[in-house]
Formats: sequence, C-alpha cells, structure tokens
Amino acid sequence: MRIKVALLVDDLSLSRWQEEALSAVSDLLEVVVVLNCSNTVTHKRVFAHAGYYALNVLSIRSTLSRKRAVEFDGLEVLTFDSLYSGAWQTIPDGIVDAMRARGVRTIIKFGMSLLRMDNLEGVDVLSFHHGDPRFYRGRPAGFYEIQNNAPCVGMIVQKLSNVLDGGEVLALGHAKLYPYSYRQTIQGLYRASPALFRRALMNYRNGLTVAIKPKGKNYRLPGNWTVAKFCAPMLSRKFSRLLYGALFEKKWNIVVRDDLDIFSWATTTVSGGRQPRIPEKYSFLADPFFSSDGSVVRAEAMVASSGLGEIVEFEAVTLEFSRKLLAGPHFSYPYTVTDAGQEFILPEVAGHEAPYLLTPSGDRKIPLRGLEDARIVDPSLVRHGDHYYLFGGQPQSAAGMLYVYVADAPDGPYLPHPMNPVVMHPAGARMGGRLIHRDGALYRFGQDNSGSYGNGVKIMQVTVLSPDAYEEREIGELRFSDAKGPHTVDHRNGNVVLDYYVEKFSLLAGYRRLAAIVHSRLQKAG
Repeated sequence: MRIKVALLVDDLSLSRWQEEALSAVSDLLEVVVVLNCSNTVTHKRVFAHAGYYALNVLSIRSTLSRKRAVEFDGLEVLTFDSLYSGAWQTIPDGIVDAMRARGVRTIIKFGMSLLRMDNLEGVDVLSFHHGDPRFYRGRPAGFYEIQNNAPCVGMIVQKLSNVLDGGEVLALGHAKLYPYSYRQTIQGLYRASPALFRRALMNYRNGLTVAIKPKGKNYRLPGNWTVAKFCAPMLSRKFSRLLYGALFEKKWNIVVRDDLDIFSWATTTVSGGRQPRIPEKYSFLADPFFSSDGSVVRAEAMVASSGLGEIVEFEAVTLEFSRKLLAGPHFSYPYTVTDAGQEFILPEVAGHEAPYLLTPSGDRKIPLRGLEDARIVDPSLVRHGDHYYLFGGQPQSAAGMLYVYVADAPDGPYLPHPMNPVVMHPAGARMGGRLIHRDGALYRFGQDNSGSYGNGVKIMQVTVLSPDAYEEREIGELRFSDAKGPHTVDHRNGNVVLDYYVEKFSLLAGYRRLAAIVHSRLQKAG
C-alpha cells in the first residue's frame, strides 16, 4: 500500500534531483495534493557573501540543482502565501485543514525554508539535509567538509520538528568528497539523493529510524575571505591531480601471504609475501582470487598497449604464469564461487555485458537470470541460509553504493533487495574480495574509497542478511605499511592473496590513461 503524501514546493518548481528522487519512490508514494508556496524569499547579503555566490554559480548550479517549472498534471494544487515569523515560515491553517480532509498525514518538503510545526500535529514532514548533522549542521552543503579535509560528505532524510535538526532521522548516507572539486562533490550528493530517499521511505513505512545525535557545529554561509581560503588550496590540489595523472601511475601487483589471519592484523607488508613476475605485454596485476581448491590464483592482467584487462592464472605455490582465461573486451575481478561441488568464476564484465557464471575451462557461460539488462561492478556471490545473494555496484555509483540481489538458485532469477542500496558510504561500499563465513558469521571486504582509490580495505561483519533486511558494522581494516592497498582480498586454506600498488614516475602515464579511456569509449560505441 502506497503512502499518501502532500508535496510541498515553491512556485510550482522542482530541481532535477528532486524529480529523480520522487521517481525513485513512485511505487511507495501516492501524491494526493501539491502544496504550492508562492512567497518564499531568500534574503541575501550580496556583498558579505559575494565570493560564495560566485562559487555557487561556477560550481554548484547545474541541471541537477537548478529549479525549473513543473507541470503537475492531474494533481490538485493548493497555492498559498506562508506566514512569516522572522526566518521561520508557517503553512496557513486553512491549507493544513484542506490537506487533512484529503486523508494526508505526510508531507514531502521540497520547498519553503525553516518550517514551523505548531499547526502540524499528527503530520510528518520529511525533509532532506545534505550534511551529516553529527559533524556538520547548517550550510552550505559540502563546503566546510572540503575545507576541513573530511573523509566524505553526509546526507540525511529526517522528520522535521520545531527544534532545529532535532527530528528523527529516517536514513543516513555518505557520498565521496573530492578535495579538488567542489562541483564533483555536490554533484555526487545530488546523484545519491534519490537512492537515500528510497531507503528513507522504506524505513518510514516500516517504522525504523537511525539513532544519531546532531552535535555538529551549526555552520553559516562563508564570508569572502573564507571563500578565498577555500579556493586557493582547491586549485592547488586540482593542479597536483592533473600533474600526477600526466606523469605518475599506479604499478599494481599481487602478493600471497602464507599463514596470515586477515582478522588479526590491521597493517602488514608486501615484502613479507610472495609475488609473481608480471608477464610480458601486461602493465600490472590486480583483483586476485584463489580457485576453489586453492591451487590456482586468478587475477586481472592489464594489457599495456590497450589499457584493457584480461583474466590470467598462476600456480598458487610457485606463482608461475599458467594460462590466459579471458581476453577481448575488458575483464576484471575473477570472483570464484562453489555450488554443489562445482566451481564457477564470476568475472566483472560491466563494461560490455550482463553478469554470468563461467566454468573454469572457459567453455560454458551461464547467464544470471533477472539481470539480463544489468551491469554489475565487482560482482560477489554467496549462499547464506536458503538464498543466494549477489553483491555489487552500478557503474555510475560503485565507489559509494552497494547493491544486493537475491535468488533461490545461483543462476537466478535475481530480484533487487528492497533496501538497495544497502550501503551508501565511500569507505567500504565497493566490494573488495570474497565474502567469508567464519564462526557462524558472514564478513565482507569493502574498498576504502574515501581517499585515494585502492588504498585499503574495510572489514565489515554482515549482522543481518535476509531477502528483506540488511545490516552491517565495521570491525577493522587492512593496509600495507610498505605500499598502498590492498583493494582486493581473498582467503583460502590459511593463505591470503592481496593486491597492492606503488606510485611510479613515467612520461607515458598520461598517454596510457588516455588510451584506456579511448579504448573504453570505442568499446561502448561498438
């Protein structure tokens, strides 16, 4: 049964991210009436905040955030002037009574400013706030997080109350912070908002909340000097990033550590393990997994000339190259799974086709039913209880969102988990290795993408996993002390295989990055 709601807007307008958020929950909501406020005014101190307004135009305003007129065809619209008391606004009693008469007890707030709740007893007002109120309250979104070198930027959907930031939180998520780009940071927040809204509505329908305390500093719009101090280091970081991309590259390889308990260490060394020689024509090795019996290590091998990945195999004991398993378009992440005594490989093929299971001989592909149109990044499959769960990301959001699909058989048909995305955080969302059952508990490894890509893995204990619910908690992390990484981990028969990288100077670094982009685009165009 869908929730009956009133949609609160200003001047019959919405931004694109708000429209996308409503579209994402169309199966959960029934918009009965539109409450259209016609006198919301933003008082600007133009001279005091001129720097921020200029930054807003250059960095924040986009097709996602810009308000535009919307035709609410077929919906009743109640237009009104709000009542002002200082900066606070109130919806007139007559409008509230008309809304109640239509059986509506929930408002989705996409308009007005600070809203008084005095005449809204028994009505829930659901509102976005782009910021994690445990650390950052007020505005503007993302600005002070970047200035303070925060690891990510948060967002919530909450029930409003008359206490600023004092309402119940229905959903909390985090998006990647780009220290060299305010625009990318804000765009990431807006793109993630529809997914957070869906989670919030699911929790609202099920009577669930997120227990957090809004103890963060209440920030205000920055003055001109603060904006200047914000922009200077950002421009420096942007230049450094361009220079790094042109002249430096990550040299990946894999390492096998014998008799290493991945749950008992936080940092280890590459030098203490065994490493293969990277075969000719390849520039690096990454994404290692053991075969089911532990006799073989499979990994992605990057072709130096094209920037495309191939799946290759090494003997686990000697780490001697044995064969090439998959080549052509880009392949990576050769996840291995066993079912009914049969071994299958689940490679990432998100760049060119839907996911499938592959026999180790490479002569039989088994499509995953229900996912024929899906593109899954770092697909990872586990049987838990009576169901099969496929974990993975979507190409546009894999660094910060984790999705789960559920089936009764390894080949499907798969259905999306109702709480998707089950994780919204750059520190751990993207899959980083095999799902492991240990002492009756399920653990997963998630890449820490809150900083540099590939530099560390979070260990998460999945505390609740069913076709209807998902919960996890962080219990540790894995890093190297003499290299960067890992970003993929596998464990078999007491041995651990991981990947790592070191940063190397190369005059061809920029060329190789450009070649990989060109090959990828040509592949998609073809």
